[in-house]
Amino acid sequence: KLKGRLKQSVCKWCYGNIPLDDLARNAAAMGIRSVELLGEKDWPIVKQHGLLCAMANGPSGINPGWNRADLHDGLVKEAERLLPLVKEAGLPNMIVFSGNRSAGISDAEGMETCAKGIKRIMKVAEDLGVNVAMELLNSKRDHRDYQCDRTPWGVELCKRVESPRFKLLYDIYHMQIMEGDVIDTIQRNIKYI
Repeated sequence: KLKGRLKQSVCKWCYGNIPLDDLARNAAAMGIRSVELLGEKDWPIVKQHGLLCAMANGPSGINPGWNRADLHDGLVKEAERLLPLVKEAGLPNMIVFSGNRSAGISDAEGMETCAKGIKRIMKVAEDLGVNVAMELLNSKRDHRDYQCDRTPWGVELCKRVESPRFKLLYDIYHMQIMEGDVIDTIQRNIKYI
């Protein structure tokens, strides 16, 4: 039995063969509070089991992402459609991704482009009280070429976006592969996580 000190959740993609209704029912019985990374059609399913979707899917998958200026208009349009739905469903966070470097995008260019695009949606997110979180993923093993693959890069992006509602989804699994020293890194950068 869980003591309630930690807010534990699961991601649906890890349990691909289990129907969401079954996953949510069993998660709730175990004391898990959330099933994450779900699209809008799935939010009511977890809600009927008393669960939250603590991190809602955003306007794109992992790649392509916000480091492509040619995609900004479409990403902004979809984010502006999703954010009110996220708020209405009572969800606290929506995920976004940098995208890959594969198109010859340098880290400096990717940073500038991500910041420019994400700033376009932050007023809506702020007004609604919804956090937009960019996930840090490893580019060594699981997501080769992903751009937001180190904490300093993500922290600098947060500084450039300049919104209290823009944060990093600090994935410990991914960052232990890329950087190690996760406890100190989290402590030093907690206001961005």
